[in-house]
Amino acid sequence: MDEKILEKIISNSIQIGVINTLNRLGLVDENMSAQQAYKTYGKRQVEEWRRKRWIVGYPTGNSTRAKYYFKRSELETASRMLDIHNVIPGTVMHRIMESNFKSQLENEKRKASQNVPTKL
Repeated sequence: MDEKILEKIISNSIQIGVINTLNRLGLVDENMSAQQAYKTYGKRQVEEWRRKRWIVGYPTGNSTRAKYYFKRSELETASRMLDIHNVIPGTVMHRIMESNFKSQLENEKRKASQNVPTKL
């Protein structure tokens, strides 16, 4: 991989970690209203991430104020992952995603085989 690409990946990973740390320390509010998310990341971008299921809209319970909110950590992760995806060539990203998917399937099969009840 090119050195610049690797540098971009590491930089974005650090930024995701910083935001997650700030959220856990309570220095940054975890919840972000839909309006704030649209203003920060762009409405079209947020809606695309929802369609791809990268982020989830959580109901507020008070539909007069806002119908749903987003978690800042999910938005930041989606934003940084999009940056990484734009840096890495499509073929490389496809191989990474395929290998990740295969390893997830293998883990699920392994867990399923361990949880098979035996008849006594």
